[in-house]
Amino acid sequence: MKRVWHVALICGCLVGCAETAPFIDTRREAGQVEPVGQSRPERIAVCHHMWWHDEQAVAALAEEACVQQGKHAVYDGTTYFNCRFMTPTTSFYRCE
Repeated sequence: MKRVWHVALICGCLVGCAETAPFIDTRREAGQVEPVGQSRPERIAVCHHMWWHDEQAVAALAEEACVQQGKHAVYDGTTYFNCRFMTPTTSFYRCE
């Protein structure tokens, strides 16, 4: 029984510290200007969970990033398991 509590505590800590809200993947290495994440100015990558986040919220994030460039976001496909554990889906949007 004690082992079950330890596993539950570890899982709770991992999930509690994980980013679960959709976000634009603009990761950077320390001291570098160029991003290492999947997102580029011309093609926005939004990490999210396909079951927990609706498409409108994901598209709104991409639209907001494209509007800063004076452009409009156009859906450009989806990949899976390229982001964080709690947000494994990546939706791509071209800024046109």
